[in-house]
Amino acid sequence: RKILPWSKFILFNTDWMKIGTQLGRSYNVDVSVSGGNAKTTYYVGGSYNDQTGVIRTNAMRKANLKAKVTQKFAKWLEVGANVSGNYMKNDQIPGSNIGSSILERLIHQRPIDHVYTPGGGYYTGGTPQLTFHNPVQILDEQIAYIENYRILGNFFAKFNFFDDKLQIQANYNADLSFTYDYTYYNENHPYGTGVGRLVEAYRHVPNTTFEVYANYNDKFGDVDFSAMLGHSYQDVTRKQNYVDVRGFPSPSFNIVNAAAEFYNVTGTLNEYAMESYFGRITAGYKDRYMLTATLRTDGSSKFAPENRWGWFPSVSFGWNLGNEPFMEDSGIDLKFRASYGRTGNQEGISPWAYHAKMSGGKNYGGQSGIAVSDFGNRNLRWEKADQYDVGFDLAFLKGKVNMIFDIYQKNTFDLLYNKPVAAHTGTTSTLSNIGSIRNRGVEFTLNTHFNFGKHFSWLSQFNISHNKNIIKSLTGEDIIGSNRILRAGEEVGSWYVFEQLGIYQYDGEVPQALYDKGVRAGDVKYWDRNGDGNITDDDRIVTGNPNPKFSGGWNNTFKYKGLELSLFFTYSYGNDVYASWMIPGSKPGHTRSLLKAYADNRWTGPGTSDKYPRAIYSYSGWNGKNSTMYLTDGSFIRLRSVTLGYTFPQRLVSKIHLKGLRVYAQGDNVFLCSRYPGWDPETSVNLDPRFYGEDNDGVPQPRIFKLGVNITF
Repeated sequence: RKILPWSKFILFNTDWMKIGTQLGRSYNVDVSVSGGNAKTTYYVGGSYNDQTGVIRTNAMRKANLKAKVTQKFAKWLEVGANVSGNYMKNDQIPGSNIGSSILERLIHQRPIDHVYTPGGGYYTGGTPQLTFHNPVQILDEQIAYIENYRILGNFFAKFNFFDDKLQIQANYNADLSFTYDYTYYNENHPYGTGVGRLVEAYRHVPNTTFEVYANYNDKFGDVDFSAMLGHSYQDVTRKQNYVDVRGFPSPSFNIVNAAAEFYNVTGTLNEYAMESYFGRITAGYKDRYMLTATLRTDGSSKFAPENRWGWFPSVSFGWNLGNEPFMEDSGIDLKFRASYGRTGNQEGISPWAYHAKMSGGKNYGGQSGIAVSDFGNRNLRWEKADQYDVGFDLAFLKGKVNMIFDIYQKNTFDLLYNKPVAAHTGTTSTLSNIGSIRNRGVEFTLNTHFNFGKHFSWLSQFNISHNKNIIKSLTGEDIIGSNRILRAGEEVGSWYVFEQLGIYQYDGEVPQALYDKGVRAGDVKYWDRNGDGNITDDDRIVTGNPNPKFSGGWNNTFKYKGLELSLFFTYSYGNDVYASWMIPGSKPGHTRSLLKAYADNRWTGPGTSDKYPRAIYSYSGWNGKNSTMYLTDGSFIRLRSVTLGYTFPQRLVSKIHLKGLRVYAQGDNVFLCSRYPGWDPETSVNLDPRFYGEDNDGVPQPRIFKLGVNITF
């Protein structure tokens, strides 16, 4: 991405990107010990990782300890535990939304601007000197980090009866998380209110599950039979306290009880539970024909009692042609399969989502009161998806070549969505089941493994997939965002923007209604879709698709004696990326940097440009409207990783009392081929399919080089 080289014309040239970024580094150590005997097995391991990010002041430290033990007390009884403890501290930076992103501020500051005033203070944003807040001031005058402590535990007891035909297992799983979020702005920070500001948040989330299930396996002649029946109960509690305090005697007193004002204090407690019953029956005949049927029902407290339970069946059939008598000498292993299954979704919605809710802390003429914060929806029900799949597995050349092919259709209905409502109701959205979506796709995988002579081998894994979705129905009207739309008949994630047709070359081309508003020759020409002579929101079109026409990966591993080379490529074709980061840099003006293409190719008179507008602040941001101008090709081929390693011969490492020794060098994100004008076509501020594919100056994937050693004692 090139920025106009102001340094050719003026004395000063501040390299804001150089000031705000750094070379990231990472250190990682993993150590583990395992062993055991016929009755007891154990594993103890630990790891530590220390990273510095590419944005200055950003760093992360992670530590992990884990232990696993199993003990057979008798032939019929085995117990075990698997426990891990994790610690993470992340020194944070402002995120990737336009207006708050550090990268956005660094890029759009003018090179003629300065970090510091002659007196040693900061130039501040919102002034003739700086449009945006000073990014160096933001980074240096704040302390912002998040700490997370997490304990994961699985404890089980397994009972075996009737020569292991019947197995009963009970599990207790615990996920205990504590998070501390700390942000301190001293008095010199733009958000420090001149007296310092501290925001603290504590979150404690215990998530526990108890489950018990029984498995029965037997053989009746040529028929293999198995059955499973189980029950589980999950309970999740979330406790959170939040405090925002202001007014500190000095930056050294950056704790809550040193503040002069408690500006905002809140606390929340919510809980939800889910109970499940599930079963499965599997039958196979002569290892040729296989039939599996499952049924589970889940009850979630997020739904009203009359809609609480969802039922989710599935059935699958497999035919192993490779074991048929007529295929015995073919050298081909071929399997066909077909399946149907229904799944349910209740993630992403709040506990007790169907309930109307009241919130306290409301101000009524200086008196504290309560108000409705959520009207609830007793008709809320599970989001469900029916999926149909047909495919085959094919292997030949003695297993050296394997193919996997699947074609599927997934029908999702009763979609859960926060549907916008009129603000005068007291809230802006209500959770509803809004419609249905259909996904159709094809997936193909080709695996090969060839040996060339005694020492050289090549392992290849290639996959390609295609998926197309369409919104089949919506309850009510279209759901429209700032530049997105959900509309029946369109794909999820479609953009809803103006179509740029070109540039007005003469004032006489401008419709009178637009001319009266200040549009002139050199300004952008948008399609007047409804032909009323004006450009309004009704002229926007549905266009673009964040989903690729096809995508996949290709992994290759070459081995020669102890030397190993691995190359992993990923690719995507036909997807669009909306480059929101381009909008501020496409407006010629004196308060921000300008993209070089808009400066060099701008309209300067009739016939000079039909793409880039004139250099002027135009009517109401006319030339920077959400439009097809910023909808770009996101196709790419990426060398995701390359690894070169060497494993020392056993005869050598045994002399230094080791079981194994390997050294390696690895590069991640080594190469990218793309026509996308930004840094990274895979950068998206939101992974939700409804909003995926928009680049708002998010931090791109870094290029990482590693050196490592694996030692086995």
